[in-house]
Amino acid sequence: MRTLYITLFTLLAILIASCDVLDTDPETSLAAETALVDGASAEAILLGAYSNMQDGDYYGIEYTLNNDLASDNARYQGFFDSQLEVDSGNFPITNNWVGNAWVDIYRVVNIANQLITEVPGIEDEAFSTRDQVIGEAHAVRALAYFDLLRVYGYHFDTSSAFGVPLLEEPIENNDFNLIPDLPRSSVADTYQLILDDLDTAISLLAGFEDNTRLSYWPAVALRARVHLYAGNYTDAFNDANDVIENGGFVLVEDVDDLFLTTSTTSESIFDLVFTDQDQSDYFTFMFQRDEYNVDPSLIESFEEGDERADLFSFSRNSDRSLKWSNSDNANNMKVLRLGELYLIRSEAAVFSTNDPDAGTDDINVIRNRAGLDDVGPFTTEEEYVDALLQERRAELHYEGHRFFDLVRLDRLNAVLGREDFRKVFPIPREELQISEVLEQNPGYPTE
Repeated sequence: MRTLYITLFTLLAILIASCDVLDTDPETSLAAETALVDGASAEAILLGAYSNMQDGDYYGIEYTLNNDLASDNARYQGFFDSQLEVDSGNFPITNNWVGNAWVDIYRVVNIANQLITEVPGIEDEAFSTRDQVIGEAHAVRALAYFDLLRVYGYHFDTSSAFGVPLLEEPIENNDFNLIPDLPRSSVADTYQLILDDLDTAISLLAGFEDNTRLSYWPAVALRARVHLYAGNYTDAFNDANDVIENGGFVLVEDVDDLFLTTSTTSESIFDLVFTDQDQSDYFTFMFQRDEYNVDPSLIESFEEGDERADLFSFSRNSDRSLKWSNSDNANNMKVLRLGELYLIRSEAAVFSTNDPDAGTDDINVIRNRAGLDDVGPFTTEEEYVDALLQERRAELHYEGHRFFDLVRLDRLNAVLGREDFRKVFPIPREELQISEVLEQNPGYPTE
């Protein structure tokens, strides 16, 4: 982990002079320990965590779309070796995104650590949002660790030793001699930290509702997703049900209205907001470049009459997703939305009861919204999983779920013909070279 944190704080130190269009306010990108002195600076540093989530290697584009590129939703027809390697499924330990995403997501973790550790002790009588800041910091850290686990860890096997290194304290005084060389934690321990963070966040954020921040309902929705991945199906059902029944969110009538807008919608649980002044790279890479062109098999997978098949346009010899069609790159990343929660509740109902038809109603809610007739009843688990994967592909394409779905539902080899060890990406070579304790994922080289 030593390379990561040297890189991390070097980047934080120079961000003020950066021209990165994903940065918001330079103040929010300062190293937290040099700026965290009162309530106002704590809130600014928290905004800095969201700003770092907007990085191009994270939710600015690549975390979302590389996971569709690694599956059968997108295809590479462009010029960058990094995406070519991801599309091939044979990503090496030197892959540019694999290395950059590790650093950038841990940068978010470290900002959250600073807030979690230091905000409780701030002496500021006017600091009325202290609990909110701490709660959001826990939710931010939970999302970051979950995203690290999904890419670099055996998230699909809670008995595995191959989780991710867990840094829970900020680096003191930027002293590089104190940077810890952390081994990997187990998958179970990684999930436990994520869920502990979300429990704390939910307890502190009650009453705070904002679908552009990791507020109360986004934390509950994220916990539903985490429980689902961890196989805690009853808990996943309860959290998803709570969001659906009590969160006040409503499915938009026309699926086009979800994406052909620059604002949040009634379905938005957590949108990471981009504007024409604070841009993502989705339109650039979807319409002006060819790194994430639509795989023909995705177009062919839609049933006749499925209105979601209209969320594509054709130009320069390929279909392109209209989910990211705002030409000034003001495309919000929909990290959590109600449509996914219906599908989480469906899946959790089936696997918590061992009844393959227990989640059919929720699948049909999403199908009906797309103009399709009901499916079911299902008599076998395999039949249900086939329908679930199809529905998740149709509903959530180009939102970064497909690869993870194929992995956790054990269809990677059947659908993509990939070896089992490619269920996860490799640990970056740079981290392995500097660490004495960090272990590579099985099947990948160490140098």
